Amino acid sequence: MDIQVEDVRIRAILSSYRKRIPMTEGYVEVKDGGKWKQICNTEWSPLNARVICGMFGFPGERKYNARVYKMFARRRKPSYWDYAVNCTGNEAHLSSCKLGQVSPLKSNVTCGGGLPVVVSCVPGRDFAPTPTPMTGFRKAFRQEPLVRLRGGAIVGEGRVEVLKNGEWGTICDDHWSLMSATVVCRELGLGTAKEALSGGRLGQGMGPVHMNEVQCSGFEKSITECLFNKESAGCSHEEDAAVRCNVPAMGFQQSLRLSGGRNPFEGRVEVLMERNGSLVWGTVCSEGWGTIEAMVVCRTLGLGFASNAFQETWYWPGDVSADSVVMSGVRCSGTEMSLNHCLHHGAHLSCSKGGGRNAAGVSCSETAPDLVLNPQAVEQTTYMEDRPMFMMQCAQEEGCLSSSSSLTPATSYRRLLRFSSRIHNNGQSDFRPKAGRNSWVWHDCHRHYHSMEVFTLYDLFTLNGTKVAEGHKASFCLEDSECDEGIEKRYECANFGEQGITVGCWDTYRHDIDCQWIDITDIKPGDYIFQIVINPNYEVPESDYSNNIMKCRCRYDGHRVWMYSCHNGGSLSTETEETFPGLLNNQVTHR
Repeated sequence: MDIQVEDVRIRAILSSYRKRIPMTEGYVEVKDGGKWKQICNTEWSPLNARVICGMFGFPGERKYNARVYKMFARRRKPSYWDYAVNCTGNEAHLSSCKLGQVSPLKSNVTCGGGLPVVVSCVPGRDFAPTPTPMTGFRKAFRQEPLVRLRGGAIVGEGRVEVLKNGEWGTICDDHWSLMSATVVCRELGLGTAKEALSGGRLGQGMGPVHMNEVQCSGFEKSITECLFNKESAGCSHEEDAAVRCNVPAMGFQQSLRLSGGRNPFEGRVEVLMERNGSLVWGTVCSEGWGTIEAMVVCRTLGLGFASNAFQETWYWPGDVSADSVVMSGVRCSGTEMSLNHCLHHGAHLSCSKGGGRNAAGVSCSETAPDLVLNPQAVEQTTYMEDRPMFMMQCAQEEGCLSSSSSLTPATSYRRLLRFSSRIHNNGQSDFRPKAGRNSWVWHDCHRHYHSMEVFTLYDLFTLNGTKVAEGHKASFCLEDSECDEGIEKRYECANFGEQGITVGCWDTYRHDIDCQWIDITDIKPGDYIFQIVINPNYEVPESDYSNNIMKCRCRYDGHRVWMYSCHNGGSLSTETEETFPGLLNNQVTHR
C-alpha cells in the first residue's frame, strides 16, 4: 500500500492538547480512502512507535500516560485501519514497514478488544541531551558534541562532520546509506533521515576524512558507534557525505513572516509577540541588525541563507497594523532555530530608530559561498623578515604595522612574521564583495581598489589569550588565483576587473605581498597562538562561518619561528608542549 508522509499524523488524545506544537504524543492515524483511521494496538510494538516518532523528526519514543489514555480511549468508537504494522525500528517511514491484513476477529470496529495505538515521542533538538562518546573513543572525542551539520540551507540538512582528536573532519560517502544518515539525524534530535546525500552535494569540507565505508544497523546512538573502515585512503572531499533530516514542525514559522517584498524571499521582518495579554504582529528594531540575525530568519522560514540584512525597509511597505516595534536588541549566534531563541530585550523595548520604514529586513537565497582557509599553506610558507622602514611607506599608510612603527626611523627595520594564505570557496555560489565597484576605494599608494574595509584579521596571542600583535588585510584584489579541474576563472583584478572568488576556486595572498604579515618587532620570544579570521565582520553572507577561523601553534625564539598544528575552527589546546613532534620539517629561519 502506498502511504505518503502527509497520510500519517499524530493527533492529540485530549482536545486541550491540540494547541501544542509540535504534537509529541497522541493517536496514530492513517488516511485511507479519504478518511482518517486509527490503528489497533493488539499487534503494536515499541519498534513501530520508534518509526512513527522518527517520521515526524523526533529522536525516539517513550512511554505515555496509560491511565489518561485508557480513560478517554474507551469512550471512543473509532474507525480502525485494516492493516497491522510490523517494523524493524530503523525504517525512515511507515510505508517501509511490513503491512499485514488484520484478522477477522479484529475488525475495523472492535479491534478485538484492544485500543487505538498511541505514541509518545521524545521532544526534538532543543531538548536533546549531549551525546555520550563511544567506548574507546572517550579521550579522542573529549566529551564534546560528536557530530554537526554544515553547509545546509535549512535546519536539519548539511554535510556531516565528526569530531576526533579535537579536529572536525568529514565522512566519505562510500557505502553511505539512509540507515547511516538516520543515525546522524537521531543523534542530533532530528528524527529520521529523508535523504542520504553523496558527492559533496552540500559543500566540501576541509581537513581530515575521519570515517569511510560507514555501516550502521540503525540502532546506534551515535554515528561513531557504527562500523567503518579506519583507512580513508583515496577519499577526497568531493566524496563528502551529507544528510537531510525529517525535522518536526516546531511551529516557529507561524510567528515569523516577511512582508512587503517583491517575492517570497525578501521583505520586512515581522514577528508575532505577546503584548498586553494578546498576540500582535510587529516589526524588529534594526539597531545592530546584521547578517547573523538575517541568517536565522531565512533558515527559520525555510528560505535558505541570508543574502542581505537591511536596517532600512522604507521601500517595502509592510502591513500598516504591524509598524510598531515588538522586538529589540536582537543578537544571535547563528545556530538558533527562531528569533525568539536569540538574545533580545524582551518586554522592555529600546529602539530609538523606531519601526516602520526603519524596521529590520532580509533577503534570502537558496545558495551561499563558503570561504575556508588552507592550513597547510600557512605552515609551509611561514618565515621572518627584517624589512627596512623606507620600503614600507604604503603599508604604514594603510595601518599594517604596529603603532610603535610611527616612532621608527626610516633607516631602521621592522621584524615581520610573513606567510601565504590560500582561501578556498567551497560553497555553492560565488563570493562577491558586499559593496558594488562604484563604491570601492582607490588607494593611490598601492595602485589598487579596496572592495572591503577589512577582509582578513591576523592576530598573535599568548597562551592565556592576551593579544600581543595584530595585522589586517583589506581585500584589495579578490580574484581566482587557481581553480579545481574543469572550473574556469571568472574574476581577475588586472585592468581593474571584477572582484570575487568562484565556487571551486581559491584566492592566494602570497607571503611577499604588502601587509601579508604580522609585525612582531616588539614581542618577546616564547610560545604563542597564531590566528587568522576571514570575513570577520560578516559583511558577506556565507553558509558556514565556523570555518572562517584558523589557529596555529607558534614558537618564536628571537631568531627563528615555527608554525605548526594549524587547523580550521574548533579550539586549540594551549598546553605548553615540552616536545614538538614534526617540527623539524617546518623549522624556518628569518630572511
